[in-house]
Amino acid sequence: MRKWMKHQDPNNKYGATFTLGDRNIELPPGSVISVTRGEMFNIPRLIVNGILNQFIMKALTNNQDLLYAELTGQLQGGIGQTMTVWRNGQCMNQFRTSGFHNFARTCFSWVFYSGKVQSYFLTWEHQGRLPSPEEITTFTKTYGRHFDGGKLVKKANPPRITE
Repeated sequence: MRKWMKHQDPNNKYGATFTLGDRNIELPPGSVISVTRGEMFNIPRLIVNGILNQFIMKALTNNQDLLYAELTGQLQGGIGQTMTVWRNGQCMNQFRTSGFHNFARTCFSWVFYSGKVQSYFLTWEHQGRLPSPEEITTFTKTYGRHFDGGKLVKKANPPRITE
């Protein structure tokens, strides 16, 4: 069974990244990257999000269609970001819409869709090497669906991959 690894942020004692799998994998054609990012979470939202993530992380360890996962959190700014990399979009959607993830998504949507929270969501096809964490964040904030306190500000508009 795969295990989550914790990587403490050397520049921020209140920040860490958890990884599952090898970040240096070569992604095959058809692979998708899915990112969920929340900013400006208050302390209660951070706590709820952290608890929910523990259950979702456990479910991800047993999913053979997951190629890689990365969860990052920072207390300052109330930031949480989850990146998952899947064999294909169908596998990702099956996980997202079933089990505990679906329960958390439907019953705890207020964590991402209310208050002052800035939420970003993006899924796109990718092959080859994974971009850096900074590139992933920039790409998601540039092209992802963006909600401000639950109000849709911008629809997702990822660039099309041409071969």
